[in-house]
Parts: sequence; C-alpha cells; structure tokens
Amino acid sequence: MTNASKEPSTSDRAGECSAADATIAPSEVDIDLDEGSVRAKRIGLFVGPILAVLMVGLTHPALAGMGGLTDAASCVLGLLALMATWWVTLAVDPAVTGLLPFVVLAVLGVGTPAEIAAPYANDVMFLFGGSALLAFALERTAVSQRFAATLVGFAGSSPFRVLAALMMSTAILSAFVSNLATAATMLPLAIALGGQATSAATNGAQRAAAGRFFTSLLLGVAFASSIGGALTIIGSPPNPIAVNWLRDNGVDFTFNDWLYFSVPTTLVFLPLAIAILGLWLFPARELADVELRVTKSAIGRDGYCALGVFALAVLLWVTQPLYTKAFPQVKDGTVAVAAAAALFFIPSATRRGVPILDASVLSKVPWRVLMLFGGGLCLAEAMSRSGLSSALGAMIAQAGTLPQIGLLIILVATLVIASEVASNTTLTAMAVPIVGALAPGLGVAPETLVIPAAFAASWAFALPVGTPPNALIYASGHVRAGDMMRAGIVLDVVAILVIVSMAALLF
Repeated sequence: MTNASKEPSTSDRAGECSAADATIAPSEVDIDLDEGSVRAKRIGLFVGPILAVLMVGLTHPALAGMGGLTDAASCVLGLLALMATWWVTLAVDPAVTGLLPFVVLAVLGVGTPAEIAAPYANDVMFLFGGSALLAFALERTAVSQRFAATLVGFAGSSPFRVLAALMMSTAILSAFVSNLATAATMLPLAIALGGQATSAATNGAQRAAAGRFFTSLLLGVAFASSIGGALTIIGSPPNPIAVNWLRDNGVDFTFNDWLYFSVPTTLVFLPLAIAILGLWLFPARELADVELRVTKSAIGRDGYCALGVFALAVLLWVTQPLYTKAFPQVKDGTVAVAAAAALFFIPSATRRGVPILDASVLSKVPWRVLMLFGGGLCLAEAMSRSGLSSALGAMIAQAGTLPQIGLLIILVATLVIASEVASNTTLTAMAVPIVGALAPGLGVAPETLVIPAAFAASWAFALPVGTPPNALIYASGHVRAGDMMRAGIVLDVVAILVIVSMAALLF
C-alpha cells in the first residue's frame, strides 16, 4: 500500500484523537501493528525460515562449521536471522515474533527457564510501562496540552520551527532523563500538536501536509530522545558502560571529556535529523498559513499532583548515582512504577470517588509492544549466553589491521546495524572491551574507538525494537512501520557518517 493512499487516513485518525485517549489507544496499536505491505509479509514469511536454516547450515559445527561457532551460537544466529526478517517485513505480528525466543530457546536448551524468561521482566520493561502511565496522567490532567501551548507560543506557527523546537527540547531533556521517560513525556505533546494541525487544515493539500507533519513530530520525539541520550554520561545506559570501561583500564575519562565529543557531534547530527524529517521526508509547506493553537487548559489540582509526581520521578532518575550505593536494587523501572502507582492513591479533585489514575488506564499500557521489546532483550541475552556475541566481536577484531578510519567505518556501521535488533546496552557491553583492546595495536588511545562505539550502539532509528523510544512511538498507533523504517534508514546512514567524521576530527 503506497504512502499516498495512506496519508489521508493518518490525518483523519490524528484529527479524531481525543485528549483522553491520545497517548496510547489499544485499538489503534492493534491496527498499526498489523499494517505492512502484503507482498513484503508473504516474502518475509518464507524468507525468514530459509535464512534461519541457511545460517544454521553454514555455521553449525556438525554441518559446514563456518565461523567456529558452537552449536548453541549457531542456533541463536538462525533465530536472529528469522526474527530480524520477520520484524522488518512484518510477516507475522511483531509481538508474536517477540515471543519466539521464549519458545525456541527453551526447545534448543539455550539457557535455563529462568534465564530465558528474565529479559521479559527486565527493568526497562517496567520503566516502559510505568512511563506510559505517567505520560497518560499528564495527558489526562491537561499538563501536556499546557506544555504544547507554551511550545507553540515560542516556536510560532511554522511547522518546521515547531518540529525543531520539539526535537531540541526532547534532546535536551533526554540528556538528563532516560530516553524512554523523555519520549513518554513528549509523546502527548506531539499528538496534541499534530491534532491541532489536522483540525486547522481546510483543504486536501493541507490535510495531507498535516498527516506528514504529524508523522514528523512523532518520529522527531523518538529520534531526538535517542540523539539527546548520548549528550551526557547519565543520558543512556551505554554511556556509563563505555566510561566505566575506560576508567577501569587506566583512562581518566571525566564528564567534561564526554561532553568534548558529545556536544559537537550532537550539534551536527540533531539539525541534520530535523532537516531530514521536516524538509525532506515529511515536508508540510502547505501548513505555512495555518495557525497552530493548543488551548491553554487550566491544569487544576490533579494536574499539579501529576506534575509533582512526575517531577519527583525525574529528580530520582537524575540523582540515581547519589543513592545507588544505599539502594542498589532501585533502578529506573522501580522509580517509574512507584511514581505511576502513587497516582492510583491520590484522590482526583474532578472525578469524585476515584484516584487520578484508576484501573481502566491499565489498558493504555502497550502490552503487545512490551512483548516485542522483551523478545529483543531475550535474543540479545541469548547471543551473549551462547557465545555468538563474542564470535561476532572477534570478527570485528580481525579488522584491526585496517587504517583507523577504515576500522571506524566498519565498527560504527556494524554497531548501528546490530543495534536495530539487539539491546543497545548489551551490545555496548559486548563491543566496548573488544574495540578497546584494538586500540593499542593501532597506536591510538582507547577512547577514540570506545566512545564512537557507544554512540553507534545508541543511535538506531529504523525499527520499533531498535530503541525504547521507537517502540513507544510505534505503540501510539499513529506511526506506520514503513514511515519509521524509511526515515530511520536515512538517519542510520547519516549517523554513521557523523560519528566517524567527528571521531576523526576530535580524537
């Protein structure tokens, strides 16, 4: 199905979205997860198993034995090929694909039942669910609309300036708050702005432009959350992994040292991402004369309570290093769930007899996307457990005889692509020791390879499973998988070029 034929329905769906259900509507999620090219689905349905069998046949020690993999690693490689193909082509429901590791790994005996099931209860899953509930509370109490009104007042009526302001605000927030929590915060704002553009459109051309503008806003939130997460050491889990490895290996790498690379790199990449979305892929020039307005609804006591709980959660996220020694088991997900749970106990001032959040909002949690993302984490853990990650890392290490710039290109491109289907954190933990060990042989400082590797593992944009922000935006039901993939592939290529270029210039 072509984009041209789908854009009007996207616009209509945006316009019909109410403030109460704008964040995550389960029926819309179901529709969106089921979308995709029929031809691609049919091809992927058969190509996935064929690739899986081919990978196992080529690498299994009892068969061709290429790559020196163990039997478990060979089987996990086959599973990786199958899941990646099905996720890309949407051959089956992405949530069903996400459940494959739970079954396949058990049948193959790659891990104990507890090891196989654990990733589906990973801390990031609770962060995901808790953040979705917090975002819905901000939406229900009109706090998000107030933020949207302030942003529009600052940026004016130009769609491109609104997109730029939204993405810059998201990136800055993401530098200090988890990427997922940032995306959950900004998602209702993007939906409110997109809905306003749709409502204000007066003809077919403007409605089509409003659909593109709405898509650019949602993708902008997802992509800027990941881009901004690389700005500071605390912005994203791969960052402290890289810094801790450098410190453990004798490199006194400080917060300011990180900023030396992250700030100029982000200042180059973020404007490019804004231009790609707003000027190239999803232009909305027809909305130039459309006045974007978001009503400044009164926040009220419920809104201030929700905002206060959210602010406390942000404070706990930002200050986690201060209390992690005293409470080592308290993670980002713990904070998100505790904050969301608190809103189930605070009485509402506008709805007598019920709290700000009640049991009905649990349907807003994107359970299917949680299964999708849990499958990605489970696959990543199996890759590490079976030795597949180490084997792939050894293949990267064989490039150590290349010039530094050549190695950087291979390293960054490999990690950007791999991070589309693997956990960014797990990927960084696997790659950093390997690439750091290459540095002495090349006669360069370890940070010249380790820091670009961390950035590459964090900047994945093409697939919903690639990052938590992508998954959350996909779960909103307002972004087609094809649009995310089209824009994400372009940004993946640009990210590779920017990371390699800035590493060559700054190190």
